[in-house]
Amino acid sequence: MTGRRRRRLGVCVMWAGLLALTAADVAVADPIGPWSGRSGPFSWEAHRVGCGVVDRSPSTIRAHTRWKSSPANGYVRLIFVRQVQDGESDEWATVQRQRRSTKNTGLQGARGVIHWTQWFFPFAGEAGLKSRQTVVFAWFRDRPGADRLELRREHRFRPCVVRGR
Repeated sequence: MTGRRRRRLGVCVMWAGLLALTAADVAVADPIGPWSGRSGPFSWEAHRVGCGVVDRSPSTIRAHTRWKSSPANGYVRLIFVRQVQDGESDEWATVQRQRRSTKNTGLQGARGVIHWTQWFFPFAGEAGLKSRQTVVFAWFRDRPGADRLELRREHRFRPCVVRGR
């Protein structure tokens, strides 16, 4: 083996090791629990980390999706919703909403696990109120005109109380 080929092989081995370490670090940073649900080639999971503290910390939702047999024209959309309950009328009002999608991105058609994180910071004056979060998972196929919905699932977390400072 020539010196040039040996150096090239050494660089390739170094990059492969670095990539493996990075992948392991990402896996440890956002571990996936057991899947909340599965249906055919679709899998989803979501968990909430805290309810949030006014002016201090957000409520965090971590979600994971997988489409084992997604073709290049398949994509997933998640809608994260945060609602607050009115103390007098007990009605739930949507105060924050965030829509995320893999459509028209490098992740469209991805077959691996996709990690999603959403932060919702509680507003001033919400301390002591009940808050609830919902994640809507939807898998689509690109079609001319209107995209076809393949599967839609909703995960609603139990209400929690927003803490003050």
